[in-house]
Amino acid sequence: MQVLFVGGAQGVGASCVAIEIAQRWIVVDGGVRVDRKSDPLPDLALLQDKAVQAIFVTHAHADHIGALPLLHQAFPLAPIFTSRATSLLMEVMLADAVKIMARRAVEEMELPLYPEHLISAMLMRVRTLPVGEDFHIGELPGVKIHASRAGHIAGAVSLGFEADNESIVVSGDISITPQRTVLGAVAPPVKRPDLLVLESTYGARLHPNRQAEELRLAQAVVEGLARGGPVLIPSFGLGRGQEIILILRAAQEKGQVPPFPIYVDGLVRRVCSTYMLLPEALPPQLQRQIRNGYAPFTGGEINFVRDERDRERIIAGPPACIVTSSGMLTGGPSAWYAARIAGRPEASIFITGYQDEEAPGRRLLDLAEKKASTLEVGGVTVTVNCQVAKYSLSAHADGSELAAYASSMQPKQVALVHGDDESRAALRTLLTNTSIILPANGELIEVRARGAVKARVAPQPVSVIPALPIGLHPEIPFTIDELETLWEVIRTQPDMRMVTARELAQVWYGMDPGEEQLKTVLQVLQEDWDQRYFVRQHALDEAFRVRGQALEDPGDVLQDLVGKVLLLHITRESSKPVLCRSVESGGWLRVTLPRGIRLERTRFPLSYIVEVLGPFEDTEAYSGQTPPQALMELIKAGRRVLRDISAYSLARACEEDATYTLGDLCALAGLAGQSLPERLAIAKLIDNHPQLFIQRYSVMDNEGLALYALSPDWKEALQIPEKRELPNQHEILLTIERAIGSPPQLYRRSVNPETGDVVLSFHFPAIAEQEYGDALNQAAEEAGVEISISPNAHQGALSTMARLALNEVGFEVRGAPSFYFEYQQMMVRAIVPSELREQKDDLLKQAQAWFEQRTGWTLSAELVVESPPLPITPSVVPEPAPTSGARTNMMNQTGVLNLAQVTLGSLPHCYKVGVDHTARTILVRFHFPEVAVQRYAEKIRQLELVTGWKVVIHPQVHQGALDDLARHIVAAYQGAVSKVSLFPTSKQVQAVLTTPMGKEQIARAQQQFLEESGWALTILAVNG
Repeated sequence: MQVLFVGGAQGVGASCVAIEIAQRWIVVDGGVRVDRKSDPLPDLALLQDKAVQAIFVTHAHADHIGALPLLHQAFPLAPIFTSRATSLLMEVMLADAVKIMARRAVEEMELPLYPEHLISAMLMRVRTLPVGEDFHIGELPGVKIHASRAGHIAGAVSLGFEADNESIVVSGDISITPQRTVLGAVAPPVKRPDLLVLESTYGARLHPNRQAEELRLAQAVVEGLARGGPVLIPSFGLGRGQEIILILRAAQEKGQVPPFPIYVDGLVRRVCSTYMLLPEALPPQLQRQIRNGYAPFTGGEINFVRDERDRERIIAGPPACIVTSSGMLTGGPSAWYAARIAGRPEASIFITGYQDEEAPGRRLLDLAEKKASTLEVGGVTVTVNCQVAKYSLSAHADGSELAAYASSMQPKQVALVHGDDESRAALRTLLTNTSIILPANGELIEVRARGAVKARVAPQPVSVIPALPIGLHPEIPFTIDELETLWEVIRTQPDMRMVTARELAQVWYGMDPGEEQLKTVLQVLQEDWDQRYFVRQHALDEAFRVRGQALEDPGDVLQDLVGKVLLLHITRESSKPVLCRSVESGGWLRVTLPRGIRLERTRFPLSYIVEVLGPFEDTEAYSGQTPPQALMELIKAGRRVLRDISAYSLARACEEDATYTLGDLCALAGLAGQSLPERLAIAKLIDNHPQLFIQRYSVMDNEGLALYALSPDWKEALQIPEKRELPNQHEILLTIERAIGSPPQLYRRSVNPETGDVVLSFHFPAIAEQEYGDALNQAAEEAGVEISISPNAHQGALSTMARLALNEVGFEVRGAPSFYFEYQQMMVRAIVPSELREQKDDLLKQAQAWFEQRTGWTLSAELVVESPPLPITPSVVPEPAPTSGARTNMMNQTGVLNLAQVTLGSLPHCYKVGVDHTARTILVRFHFPEVAVQRYAEKIRQLELVTGWKVVIHPQVHQGALDDLARHIVAAYQGAVSKVSLFPTSKQVQAVLTTPMGKEQIARAQQQFLEESGWALTILAVNG
């Protein structure tokens, strides 16, 4: 037997070991170094002449999986074996790695290690191995394999391999002490292996008592919050972050510390969601909680952070605890937080895990020992004034535990890896009755069996691992009609509780389906809104729960509800769409109600659920709105759909003794059933006609899938003529009056006689929406019609308010005003008394604020000082320079327009020229008015002198032109933009790249954009 230490032998990172056993080569792990101080990869060139038959993965940390895509590229036919939990967690971790590499490519010109498509190809080769039992694979005939729990993180395993007269155990990373998210390690049942490859991360340490350390951390957080500042706990996204959340939650629930808010951010947040998909890899207590519908990582005091605005709010708000990645402060949100709070004496940063010597986390600990005073983190240098402390919550065994682990197997030789020189040397002194090897990276050792030859392993049938069939119907296009066939095949695997879209694509198309085939499978799965066969898991985009499996339990159904829009009986008489926020113990839902629904409660029992309508994130029509607003818009859209549907016609289309899903009934009603409004409309129709339809199985009775049938008395009900009465307009208007009274701004009420929908015309719609929006939504619910506010402001009322505003400050309006409805802006000409000359600008601002507060519009004014007559130009037009000559006689309107079009209309970025004859004003629109004012000041001055008319440039920038200019300039510097966002208040444009740009290219693009538009351009990498 030969063992080649490809990487990770002399330190933590880039773990990779190749083993020749039974004359076949295999590889265990393929990781990267996260410290970035040297080559991040193991020396994969050492494997060039090896015919690697299979790859095994111990767990999903980056230092063990980060190089797997390159390992797969070298050996594309080799299957990759790992636990089910690790296979799902690898999807999350490698997706995060791609984001990090893309960011570094833009910020630091660092080349990515591999492209994203290589990860997809690698994941296609992943196979699940059983944990805790012996098995064989076809690639290693005559070799018995055993994977046992390693205790490090969820899904982590140690591996034992036994052939005729040779054996080896690879420990991976192990933890003997049970943790809150995983039980302790169990050594593979391989007695006296020829070689034990043993990790030695903490071989030179003795861990303190775990429970005491956990309590010490919880108490320190409380003390830190009492000082008035935030407490940041940087954590490894996978494993440590989840442990800390449970530690703090348990301390609060036991009353050991008072309640305090816990914010979860970064990769920690996504891994928490993924843990909910794999309860079988967690300790029994967590398994029971999850399978009973309880979410241990969310709810209560635990909140998930959504974006940078949330982060800004958290650190500026009341004291709170923040748990986020990365654990070493090398990047991610933890570096963002640390850069902003490290200088605050009331803040705290607590380190809880391994810190590389060059990591910012290690330097922060040095600061606590007064070895330095400043810290570079998050791209900035900060003076550290915050509290810093370290807590030992390691997921690695210490020296004595590692020695006991080795002793239990009595290995003939032990190779110590995954540790620095100090750790390996210290652990070496603790190991007895065995030969110790301290291999170097790249070293090849030959292991010979000693003493008597071991008994030959009895021949075993090839591949005892249950395997899904591959290539079921590659010649048949995969459509929604084939879902049931695919589901029937998957159901033959009783342990297959979760399945990925990649695995489904392999079952249908073959071992190596292309990206287009994978997209087809995902699209078909998304088309099945009823999810009658495979249930989407919001925690992991490509993961689906298989319906009808023996392992399915009530907790699966309950967790599927989170993030979904439900039709819920909020009162005995009323059902409304709500957003399910969480499922709480005892069978309760925490929901968000539609805007305008005034109920004190937001907590309802599970029995109140009528139907699962669909995922909230699919409400694209309501993007940019808050959930309550989106739900109210959904109600309105559902009403519009419902107007054209007859309950009687739907009942006649159904068959007796048949059951239907909501999607089936949508189809019978002539609807696609793939939008929330359509599903809401049919669900409400059924709920409102119990004489025609019954719910044969509720959501909770049938694994989350409600089934409907005709009511026993449906034929008798059809004998009664269907009532579709015209709406009572008088009652509708009375309902509105009860809701808002008779406000003086309301000057027209328009009712559609066919539908009852009402349009209310107010003088100032924006103000009316603020004052009466919620009340009108409530009235719409009560009346069962749509009530909207006309968006058009009343011009006469605007003119009156403008005169009042300007008269209040001593100005007098002259001439007719101009209205710009697209921008909700009004322009007037006003005379300023000469005694107010000095205060005119301040007085105008005062009048503008008064006007906007009462109308929702903005007011622009051309001010003319009364005596001596000296015209003051608008703020966007430079004051013409004095001239020795008098103005010429004023030209007529046609001549002015023609001359203006010739003079200004042909200029770059000028897109409209008009005139206002009443105010004798030339109105000009440029894409970028601020630049135009400066660039064409002389032309404007000359035009005013020649015509005797005032030139007014419209002050609003053209947003579409900003978007086009950003994309054009970025493209000119070899970049490509996926998204452009505008921030008018700060005059900034933000462009998100799909392809990287160099720093010099970015700087040149930004300068050119500023010169052409007058706005700043921020260029971000993919995903920010």
